[in-house]
Amino acid sequence: MHNRRIRGMVLCLVLIIGTTSAFSQSLEDIVSRALGESTQMQDLEITKNNALLDQSISQAEDDVGITVSSGELSVTYNPTTNAYEFENLGGVSASFLLPDDGETTISVSTGTMGYLPNGSAFAISPKVSASHTLTYGYTTDNRESLANRQTEVLATSSYESSKLTFANTIYKQISSLLENEKSIKQTEKQIEDLRLDLEQNLSLKLIREGSLTHETQKQAIASQEATLSGLQASRELLLRQYATLTGSTWEGVDSIPEPVLDFSSNEEGNSNVLMQSLALSMAKEDLALKMAEFENKSLKLSGGIATSTIDTVFNNNKGDINTVTPEISATLAGKQFSMTGKVEGTYDISKNDFTPTVSISGSWSNNPTSTTDSLTVQKLQNEVLLAEIAYANAKNDYQQSVTSLENRIASWNLSYMLLGQTMDYHQQVLEQQQDLAERGLATKSEVDDAAFTVEMDAYDLAVTLLSGLQLENEIRILQI
Repeated sequence: MHNRRIRGMVLCLVLIIGTTSAFSQSLEDIVSRALGESTQMQDLEITKNNALLDQSISQAEDDVGITVSSGELSVTYNPTTNAYEFENLGGVSASFLLPDDGETTISVSTGTMGYLPNGSAFAISPKVSASHTLTYGYTTDNRESLANRQTEVLATSSYESSKLTFANTIYKQISSLLENEKSIKQTEKQIEDLRLDLEQNLSLKLIREGSLTHETQKQAIASQEATLSGLQASRELLLRQYATLTGSTWEGVDSIPEPVLDFSSNEEGNSNVLMQSLALSMAKEDLALKMAEFENKSLKLSGGIATSTIDTVFNNNKGDINTVTPEISATLAGKQFSMTGKVEGTYDISKNDFTPTVSISGSWSNNPTSTTDSLTVQKLQNEVLLAEIAYANAKNDYQQSVTSLENRIASWNLSYMLLGQTMDYHQQVLEQQQDLAERGLATKSEVDDAAFTVEMDAYDLAVTLLSGLQLENEIRILQI
């Protein structure tokens, strides 16, 4: 019942505080327009969108990579045969890189090509090969996905928090304007009351003009007039600040909604805690990737087959494949060593002869950078510890913010309830004074004073609602 009464008074009492202009707006419209015209918010929105685009770009799946190339084509005139000879030493080749972890590559090449027009001969040495790398050890690289997630969280949370903070700045500015209006009206009434009191005292000859009491009352009026001038000057500044902030002139506000202060803490914290959690995961990933450099081993397998030359004499449809050369190799590599085994052979078709060849090669180093690597690992381990501390601090800060916010919510609810009781009492006093005045038992001044008190309550209600809306936004900020 009390809340319904407060909500009803919000609709009628806010109109009392000088906001009856035909151009007045709802609080939601004021904030929405200010957000749309704010260059700061436009910059933040573009920054957020760019960050999300960068994330989408980095997450785009790789397609099959295809590379096609051609060697240099040369044309030579042979005076002996009185003909031009065509030759392409590099031939035409195509390479296909598959989007897998093993960097599988398949290559196809024509090899050296030649064409002799007069002799009707064509030469080609085709070759096909493939390779694939197997890695033993830690091969999962999550750093990019963690960095992308961190970018997304930072961009989104910064933008949303800035929007809510910007709205709170507008609420504070409107509160300052309303409090200034209230102070101006109170001061104007005090001046009016002092002048009326002075006139009555003089007319009733309770004081003498020029007396000490008369001068004291005049000084009190002058003091209030000086206060009024200061408040009016402050109002001009507040109006300029409001125009700069919102992009529009102050025409009043025709409705202020009641805040919703429902709040429950999140066990996982908010975006700040999530950012520190991601930073910790990235630090651990950096350490794991560095350790993998020492521990991982890779085995690269490759193989292919090539032919020497295909001679085709078109006048008698004769074609000869001179030789066929298969090849298989494997390379095992680690941080300090590399070993390669290779098996190949040449099969001469004309002689029906196969000549195999086996070769083994390797290398080893004493890892001269071991000291540097060891120090780097220690540094990365320290980075993990620092990230763990930062994560724990973020969770602790979040819990402290939760406790502080819960206390402020309880305090606001109590103030709001007490204000409602005060407003109810002042409204009852006004109704009573009006009833007494109708029966001739109260003066017009007493009714006006009661009505003025109710009018001032409207300012208190508006300011209290605005402070509650700021608290509502702070709840939303903490939940981002």
